[in-house]
This record gives sequence, C-alpha cells and structure tokens, in this order.
Amino acid sequence: MNKTPLVIDPYVSMELKDNVLYFDYLRGATITIDTAKEIVKRRLEYTEGTAYPLFVTGEGLRAMDKVSRDYFAKEGVKGVVAAALVTNSVYTEFFGNMFLRITQTSIPSKLFTSKEEALRWLEQYRPKS
Repeated sequence: MNKTPLVIDPYVSMELKDNVLYFDYLRGATITIDTAKEIVKRRLEYTEGTAYPLFVTGEGLRAMDKVSRDYFAKEGVKGVVAAALVTNSVYTEFFGNMFLRITQTSIPSKLFTSKEEALRWLEQYRPKS
C-alpha cells in the first residue's frame, strides 16, 4: 500500500510506501509527551489502524525527553510490528543506541547505519500485499 506523505509540522513526516511506514524527524524537532501523543494519534489515523514495520530516520531530531521515549516504547508502538532506526551521524547513533538499551519495547527494534540493511531486516515483518 502507498499513501500521500503526511507532515506533522514541525516534528515529523511519514509516508506509507510498499507496506513500510517511513518516519522522519524534521530538522530541529523537539519531542515532548504531548507531541509524542499527537504523533502516535496521527500515525494511527494515517495507517487506518493497520500495523506496519516502521523505518525511522532521526537526523533532524534535536531532543526528546525521557517521558516521551518511554511513551513511544510502550503505548506508542501500537500499530507497529517492528522498528528499524537508521542513522548516519554519531549523535543519532548515540541517541538510537541509548534508546534501544534503556527503553524496552514489546516489538523487534534494531539500529542500522545502512538504509538497505534496515529495509532487508524489515522485509520479514512487512505485510504481504
């Protein structure tokens, strides 16, 4: 399934393409608990309740507080079958590794430095058309 991209300015953009939900933090995004709840609500509306693997790039993320990280890891994984976090910077690699080590999620999650490797890993979780 493919859908027109959705932008929740100034926080994230998301696009459903080939049964993978691409999720990108916009430059300078600062995520609070209220923002996190709004993002999850809008994501669930966008995907119409269908669960998809999530491909996350966090290059634009400036900050996210612990309460928001915990929310994304627990309640925020509703509608997500697996999450691949992709980074190409030391800062986001540090943030991603910290998030995965500190925050226990109920879904498979993994950090990658290669988009291709992340998509290969997500393939096993992608719903078949």
